[in-house]
Amino acid sequence: MARYKLTLCYDGGNYYGFQRQNGLPTVQGALEDALSLRFQQKIIVQPSGRTDAGVHAIAQVVHFDTDKTFDVDGFGYSLNPLLPKDIAITACEQVHESFHARYGAKSKTYLYKICLSKVHSPLKRKYYHICYYDLDIEKMRSACRYFIGEHDFRAFMLADTQKENTVRTVYSLTIDLCGEDLFIWVSGNGFLHNMVRIIAGTLIDVGRGRIAPEDIPAIIDSRRHIGTGKTLEPCGLYLYSVEY
Repeated sequence: MARYKLTLCYDGGNYYGFQRQNGLPTVQGALEDALSLRFQQKIIVQPSGRTDAGVHAIAQVVHFDTDKTFDVDGFGYSLNPLLPKDIAITACEQVHESFHARYGAKSKTYLYKICLSKVHSPLKRKYYHICYYDLDIEKMRSACRYFIGEHDFRAFMLADTQKENTVRTVYSLTIDLCGEDLFIWVSGNGFLHNMVRIIAGTLIDVGRGRIAPEDIPAIIDSRRHIGTGKTLEPCGLYLYSVEY
């Protein structure tokens, strides 16, 4: 039995998240079905983490075990035709049996895309949050520094989610502006349910002047979701990379 690491990208718009769910289309379900057909044995994948419904991935990582031999270098070419067109394998490698896609991850980087547009943007609506407001980008950048470090991020989690440990470490949080496209980059050792989408919504409120950058520490310390910005749509969120 050997262990393999897969890197895949997907458009999450047609799926109820990554995790397999009975009777619902999921990325894990489509991937495991394709792998099981390819190897003619039941294959279960272990992901680096579960993306929510509608969230995309540029480089999700999973591992799986099989006793079948195959061409690792050309594996994407043989498996991708068995996958839906909105999922693709971009890399495959054999790894040590101790490798674990989830527990071995040192950090993850997410990207949230925002389109600054005064009019409706039909070509971006499925892959960006469309923001019609004028934003003070420098204030948003000033607010970013308050998220850096180890904090209890319970305030930046879906309110009805039950989780004992809500302490996470954010390594970096930056904003790039390219024309009308605003990109929020965040790296950390892990993220709570909806955490990145709530951080993005809070930064928009900072840019609109509804929250001062200096208010961020108090919002974090409150551990209450009511002080944050809204949870932005999943369509603008991308799992960008996983570091090991």
